Amino acid sequence: MNLHQASVADVLRCTQRDQAFIDDLESKLHSFLKFFGAPVYHKISRLVPSVANVWYYYMTSLGNLQTLGEEYTGIVRFTNGQQTPSGLTQLIWLILYIGGEPLLDRALAYTEMQVVQSLSLRQQAKDMLLKLIRIFRSEKLIFKRIHHSFFYINRKYYYIANRLTGIKYVLLRDWFQNDSFSGTFKLLGELTLFYILFNTVQKVFFNDNLSVGNARISEKSAESSKNCILCADKLKSPTATPCGHIFCWDCLCDSLNYQRSCPLCRMEVEPNRIIFLQNYL
Repeated sequence: MNLHQASVADVLRCTQRDQAFIDDLESKLHSFLKFFGAPVYHKISRLVPSVANVWYYYMTSLGNLQTLGEEYTGIVRFTNGQQTPSGLTQLIWLILYIGGEPLLDRALAYTEMQVVQSLSLRQQAKDMLLKLIRIFRSEKLIFKRIHHSFFYINRKYYYIANRLTGIKYVLLRDWFQNDSFSGTFKLLGELTLFYILFNTVQKVFFNDNLSVGNARISEKSAESSKNCILCADKLKSPTATPCGHIFCWDCLCDSLNYQRSCPLCRMEVEPNRIIFLQNYL
């Protein structure tokens, strides 16, 4: 059977569609949990994203069905062996997709503890290993960006979980094939990869200059940390978003009435998730 690999645009539209349904499910779960009272809600609200993802993919992928995003774009999951993924493969994918990063953090913390407590390693080797572990932990975002760059270039694996399990996307209907933007996405991936490598080399070889620059930036940030970036005035009734950025209460509420995202990092923010900070100043 001749199978055509799904384009980057198909996969992106699929993931956006799936995420829209998952976000809607999360919103409904939050609304449901609030009926149990504030103490219970605050204890288990952080589990809502994981529960929503497990619920969604349990009802679709683990049931050997297309997700709503896959159905919308006309693509299906296939393994490198040109067959649909088994239930075990789908389960491993879901575990890595939801819990891959927390598992990695635990593995790094455990490895770091073992290195520190090791009696057989010399101090020089310990220092080198600990440095590598801390660099890897602090630069996880770069590895994600590199992975996405390769996705734009070769169109195979959007999530790291897909790469580890060998799950890729193919078109269910041949006449849906459209490679009009493949060259544009490939160029985007190459430029992103070049930018990441350039920044990495700059950090390695010009670390001293960057440290001086960062120190100056930190000094300026410390001076302006008590100012709201929206009104450029001293913070009044300081309020934090779930992503950790702080604004005046009135400024943030006005901004969320216009667009429900953090004014600084654009992370989605619901008005009922903002936190008034007492004794901040």
